[in-house]
Order: sequence, then C-alpha cells, then structure tokens
Amino acid sequence: MLSLSRPLLQPDAKGIPMKLKVVLLLCLFLALSLTLPSPSITQSRDPDKVYKVAILPFTIHSQENLDYLREGINDILTSRITVEERVVVMERSIVERALYEEKPMRLDETAAAKIGMRIGADYIVLGSITKVGDYISLDARLISITEEKPPVTVYTQQKGIDDVMIKIGDFAQDIGYKILGRRTMAGRPGESRHLPRGARGGIERLNRGSVDYKKSQSFDFKIKGLDVGDVDGDKKNEIVIMDDHNLYIFKYDGDKLTLFRKIEQGNEHNFLTLDVVDLNRNGHAEIIVTSVVEDDVRSFLLEYEEGRFKKITEKSNWFFRVLVHPKEGPILLGQRRGSDGFPVDPVYRMVWKKKSFKKGPKMDFPPGTNIYGVAMADIRGEGKPQIIALDRFDRLNVISEDGKTMWKSIDRFGGTDIFYDTKKKWRDDYKDGSPYRVYIPGRILVKDLYGDGIPQIIINKNELTTRIFEKARSFESGEIYCLIWDESDLVTDWKTRTLRDYIADFQVKDVDNDGNEDLVFAVVGSKETGEGDSGLFSNKIVSNIYFFKLF
Repeated sequence: MLSLSRPLLQPDAKGIPMKLKVVLLLCLFLALSLTLPSPSITQSRDPDKVYKVAILPFTIHSQENLDYLREGINDILTSRITVEERVVVMERSIVERALYEEKPMRLDETAAAKIGMRIGADYIVLGSITKVGDYISLDARLISITEEKPPVTVYTQQKGIDDVMIKIGDFAQDIGYKILGRRTMAGRPGESRHLPRGARGGIERLNRGSVDYKKSQSFDFKIKGLDVGDVDGDKKNEIVIMDDHNLYIFKYDGDKLTLFRKIEQGNEHNFLTLDVVDLNRNGHAEIIVTSVVEDDVRSFLLEYEEGRFKKITEKSNWFFRVLVHPKEGPILLGQRRGSDGFPVDPVYRMVWKKKSFKKGPKMDFPPGTNIYGVAMADIRGEGKPQIIALDRFDRLNVISEDGKTMWKSIDRFGGTDIFYDTKKKWRDDYKDGSPYRVYIPGRILVKDLYGDGIPQIIINKNELTTRIFEKARSFESGEIYCLIWDESDLVTDWKTRTLRDYIADFQVKDVDNDGNEDLVFAVVGSKETGEGDSGLFSNKIVSNIYFFKLF
C-alpha cells in the first residue's frame, strides 16, 4: 500500500528541494500533456476496443522516502497513456484492492499478470525505483495480459530526477505504440503541435527495445542507393538497391526479400543516386540513376515494358534527383555540370515529352542551390514553402524564397561517402596530383506522418570518424532523424537507435504493401565484425537493409 507519510525536503546539488523539483517537473509534463492533444489513430487491430491499463505502485529501494517520486511517475504515466475512447487507466483503488487480495510475496511479472487478470486489465505497468547516493535507477515494464506480446521495457540510471522523468515520458509514448500500433503522438488536423524547447518530446522514441524492426539477409557488396516503388505495374511496391554499377530489384513480403531482377550496366559506371517514382503517371515507376563514366555524367532512366526494363533516357549529361513539391508532388530535377566539375546553376524541372524527359522551366531556387540534399516544405506554417538544404559543411539550412537563411543547424546531417572524381578541378593540397573528389549529400525527405498538415523532415546523420586529406571518409555510426519545427527551431521528433554502421540511403514508403509507410534504410559495415566503419579500407564489405514499422 502507498505510504502517506510526509517526505523530507531533500535539496539537490543546485539547492532546489528535490520534492519541489519533482512537483515542477510534474507540472511541466502535465502541461505538455494538455497542450498535446490525443493522437489520431490510423491503425489498430480492433478499432472499437477500449484497452484498460493498470499501473501498479512502483517498488522503492531507498533509505529515503521516495513516495513523492512514485506519485509523480504514476501521474505522468496516467496522463500520457490515456487516449480518449481508446485507452483508459484503471482507478488506483481497484488496483490497490487487487494487490491487497493477492498479497504477492514478490511483485514480479507473474504476480502482475495475476493481478491484471483479476481486475480485467489488458495491460499492466510495473516497475521499481532505486536510489543509491545521488543516482536514481528506474526499471519499468508494460506486460500484455490478453495478448501474447513481448513486454515493453525501460531502464535508466541518472544522477538526479530530470532525465528519469524524461525517460518516463518516452516510456509512455512506447506504451501507446505497443497498444495502438503507433506512437501516441500529438496531432489533430488544424491544431498546433509545437513542443517546448528542452522538453525533448519523443527523442529516441524509436529504439531497439520498443519498436519492431527486421533486418534483411546480408549482401557481399556495398549498397549505395535505395528506393521503393511499383516498377512492374503489379500494384505492389518493389525495393530497388544499387551498388557501383548494378541494380537489384526485390519483392518483399514483410519477411524476406526475393530477387526479381538484376540489371548490370558495366564496370565503367559509378552510380551516384537512385530514385524510383512514377513521374509520367503510366502505372510503372521509373528507375532514375545518376551515373558518372570516367569524367562525364551519363545518367539514365529505366521503365518496365513487355517483361523487360528499357532505357527511356540514356547517356544523359544531367544530374538527376526527385523532389517532392509541396503542391505538385514528385517532380524530376535536372542540373548541369560546370567547367569545374561541380553541379552549376540553374536547376531545371525535367518534363515528360513524348517518350522521354527533357529540359523544362527553371526552378525558382536561390543561387548556388545543389539538387542533392535539398527539399521544399512549408515547415514554418507561413503558407509558402521554404527550401531545406544541406550546405557544404553538412549543416541543415532553412532558406526563404528570397534566399535568406532563416535557420541553420549546429549538428551535421546527411553525410555520405558517395563521390565522383573530376579532373576538371585541381587542388593545391592534393600533393599527389589526383583529381578533385566531389561528395554527394544524402537525401532529405518531407513527410506528414501523422496526417495533421504539419510536415516532418526525415534525414540521416552519419558520424564521421575521420577525414584523410579530404579524400576519404570513414563513419563510425549512423541514425535517422525526424525533425519538426517548433516556432523557432527544428527539433527532434524521433530518431532511430544508433547503429555502429554507415547508413547509405533511406526511404519512407509502403515497402511491404500493407497500406502503411515504413522506414527502410541500407546499412554498410565490414564482414569481420558486422559493424564498425564503412569498410573503406577493406574489400570485405557487408550490407543489410533494415525495416522499421512506423505505424
């Protein structure tokens, strides 16, 4: 039973009484819960079922009286788990009565399951709080009573209560995902969903312990590009990947990849980028590849016709990239290469004429815009789109229509080791007289994942290990970030767990054809460990494809 004794005021290192600090943090979380409306659910196994969750009093291991902390955790979980007409938290008196009647010797998962069955709960939450010195440990679990599901767990050890409370908030989000099939995110059409700076709402919501993911078989080559689309017109998406000079088209049934077709283009090619989308609206997604042969751009487009993939554009001297326009949807961009070997102004829209894509009108982009690492979206909610672009230092920029930088990230995003060498430009610091190396920024996606009219920016973040003479890159880890505008800043809405590998490319599309978009990305490591750097100094490359369910 819960103790009603009055705890001592324990000041923290800053002189603020610990109990007061808990109260303040609790107010912050409750205020956040009130400002974030209940989620709009797009998928659940039983759309009419109301799920019941019972929260057991957390066990406390401490010489101090931490009842106030237990109460705060209970209140945060209750406010964040509850979803009107979908998820209810059972009355505490009902839970305490069942505890009294069961009188468990030990409050473990078996005892929790018995209590849950006694009171008719679908799920039960239990956990413990341990305080040793200045450190507080939290260990909590969500147990399914009526369905066979693995538990959702959270464990953290922090100095002070701030990060413990944040972890509780994230744990509540993971509970919502487990019960309803998607994260309990804010978002109803027409309602504001800004997060206070520092609230860290949803950071690391996608992680190994809480979100189902699958990993493909290993490939003994380096994947450079990846995209998803219905390339054969069967109304089902395929996944297309590329290495230096080959394309691989796979069917995916949600469990395994089956090779549908391999398309070889010759060792002279150096593939740079890959896009898969039906631009000419004929029911077959085009495969669009930017490629360099020796020191010339030799891009091409493939389309499936009469049982084979046919080039509808070949040996093109355009750099190609697909951009999702906020009003028109996917469009094909083209950019020429300048005398120095770099993409050069202006950027054109490529249009379908007869049986191929030709140069169309200029895009109204600010001077110096590169078609790689660029997107368009009204992320600030001003009724007009902004340019979201990576600069040469891998900083993410938000740029107005007139070319003014409105925001720039501190962190680096979008790093890749995809490059081409050009002899059209030389550098004094290349002592061996080798060609200039041009790196291609990673893609930037714009998605409205929650259907509330608020766009999110999805981008990769590869952590650079070292840069050797500016001509070789090695990455030690990679993540995918989802960013959202919060009135003055792009903040993290969620991110994947950190992988000790290099993320080569990614996409958010319905890869398993179940009606919901998935996060799919290609990861490159080394065969010796299966993880580590991107294998730049070894021929023993291994690649895998990861599939994350977003809904």
